[in-house]
Amino acid sequence: MMVYKEALELHGIDPNKVKHGNIVDTLGIIDKGRIFEVDFYETNDYVYVFEIKNFADEGALEQMLVRKKLVPQLFNKPVKLFLVANYVDKKVKEELEKEGVTIISSMVVE
Repeated sequence: MMVYKEALELHGIDPNKVKHGNIVDTLGIIDKGRIFEVDFYETNDYVYVFEIKNFADEGALEQMLVRKKLVPQLFNKPVKLFLVANYVDKKVKEELEKEGVTIISSMVVE
């Protein structure tokens, strides 16, 4: 993620505040008791969630959609989602952008 530090800062993100941790679906939104690894940081207004990938494919899309459902419910705050990837599949990029995810990437692959 630090490779994209300047790009993140342009979006108002301080990469040094991002934490890596686990969240538990205590509400049964996805699967009660399931643990998810998440890179995030919380402010008074939002929870910023990051998915870091070398190549973002359908799996990354699914992970982002899960976090979009789960995080706002657990934190009781709106979420801002970011995908940070070296490469991103064009179709996945388009789908994520429809979902409001900010994409930071070096290259889009068709």
